[in-house]
This record gives sequence, structure tokens and C-alpha cells, in this order.
Amino acid sequence: MMNAHATLIGPAPSATIPPSLFARRGPAPQRAAGSGSPALRPPGDDARGVPPLFYADDRPSLPATAHRERRATGLVAALTEAPDHAARQALMKAQLRAIGFEWLGYGTAEDNRGCMRPLSFLTSYACESWTRRYFSQRHHQIDTRLHDAPVSGLPLLWDLESIEQSHCRQPMRAEAEEGEGIAQRQRMLRTDLEACGIRSGIFFRLATPGLMNEYTLISLLSQTPGRRWIADSVVGRALMLGLSLHEHVSRHVQKAAAALDQGEVLHAKSPMSATQQSILEALLRGLGDKEIAHALGLSAHAVDYHMRQLRRRFDVRNRVQLVSAAADWQP
Repeated sequence: MMNAHATLIGPAPSATIPPSLFARRGPAPQRAAGSGSPALRPPGDDARGVPPLFYADDRPSLPATAHRERRATGLVAALTEAPDHAARQALMKAQLRAIGFEWLGYGTAEDNRGCMRPLSFLTSYACESWTRRYFSQRHHQIDTRLHDAPVSGLPLLWDLESIEQSHCRQPMRAEAEEGEGIAQRQRMLRTDLEACGIRSGIFFRLATPGLMNEYTLISLLSQTPGRRWIADSVVGRALMLGLSLHEHVSRHVQKAAAALDQGEVLHAKSPMSATQQSILEALLRGLGDKEIAHALGLSAHAVDYHMRQLRRRFDVRNRVQLVSAAADWQP
């Protein structure tokens, strides 16, 4: 009987990164002919990359609806009832070490026409140096694990060798964004993994109910080389650990509160992502949030996140003030 998991070895997987992920960034937005309104730019790969919303599980959600929820058990109950963030960290670290892992990454992302856009990332149990490199170097744009992992939630087992083999199977293009070759970026991904002491792991993704093309991504990372040590028993315990954390975060953690306390300094004249530029242009055309989401191929969650970031950037409190600020904005 076959094991209920996938690996980055053997024949090419059925889900490979489409060539559109490697497309060159599109031209700057143009003004619509015969009008003073800017034209909407079609959705495309953002050359800068939009960083995710970073948060920690140190802010429990409000218990207003707790009586309507089923009572948590097992690890979910232990995480929920832990007295503070330090206690939860100690609990999770002990659980990870018991099955051979050092870190756990947990986040959400949106698959926008083959381009995986990060939305949020839980920092509580992740490797800090790897998280910083992963998003600053935009590794998510060429990380084959994001697409090789089955959408069904079955785990993907990987090590450094299998990542290199997977990269060799991916379709390449002669052109590369910002003059940087895809093959070079893929080598950098492996180099950065090694530099952070990460050599193997388990990766799986879960579809988000009610939100098309949005996924929860869970990654357990280990310093142990190779993947032969990841037996079925390890896979089973890793799945239980990841799913327990998923239930804890989904039901008991406030992401919005964490976002307000990040202390990130945003200024109207600082570099802005192509996605947020397109949203500002849509606002000037009078489009609503749902219309913006449809025009740019984004989820409602992603539009809401970018709208909050834009209000912080321009130091305004509501949509009307943001539209006014957008009218004076010059890219």
C-alpha cells in the first residue's frame, strides 16, 4: 500500500509551477485614453513582492462566541489554556523536538493565476533567520514546494536534494525579472536553507473554506539531513501537530490586533507594491472592494489587508480620506 504522502522525488509531479510565474513584470500603468483617470493594470507578478502580515499568537480572540464553539481537547486545549505566550512557545518547541523538528512555519497565501502571494505569517514558532531571508529574497516566487504539495492536505516530504531535483524539472524562461536568472534564484533558495541549518521537512497546504485560491501553508523544518528518517509515524504526529495549531490559530488568535502593533513605519513616498498601486488606481475610478477584487484577481481578504495598509501609509482613517489622498498621490 502506498504511503499517504508525496515526495519531491521520482517523476515530475502533476502540479508544476506554470511559466507565468517567471514572467517579466509588466509596464508601468498608463492613463486611459481620452480621460484623466488612470487605467487599471492587469494583475501580474509583483517584482518587489508584497510582504505578508506578520503576527504572533500572543493575543487571544475575544471569548464572545466561545460558548457556541465545541470544547477544545488535546494540544488545542493546552495551547488555548496556556497562561502566556512563553508557555505556548515552550509547549510547541517540546512537541516539535519530540518528533525530530526544530521549527514550524504557519501562514496563508493566495494563488493568483499561478503566482503565490503571501498574506499572513505566524512568527511564534518559526526560524527567525529563515523567515527574514525567505520573504526578503522573495523565495516564495520560485519555491516549488508551494505547488508540489497536494491541495488535499496530504504532506509533502522534502530535503535539499529533492528540492534541487524539483528545480531541474521546472520549465525555465530566458527572460528573468530584474535581470536575475531563475536558476540563480533557485540556487540561492537552497543556499539560504543550508545557511539557516534547515535540511529537511514536511510541508502541506489546506484549502480555505469559502475563499477560492486561498490556502493555509504549514511547514515543519528540521536540521536532520535526508528524508529517510521521516517515517510514517513521524508524518502522522507532524500532521496532528500542524492541524492542532491550525485549529488554535483559526479559533483563538487575533490577527488584526497583531497587525496594529507591528510598529511598521509606512510613508506615502516609500516604495509601494504594484498591487497597492493598482488598488489606488481603482479607488480613483470609484470601484468598490468587490469590484477591485474581481478586477485584480484578488480575494476579499487580500483587498481588505491592502486597504488597511494603504490607510496606514497615508495616515487616514477611512475610505473617503484615502480616496482624497490617492487623488494627490504620484507614483
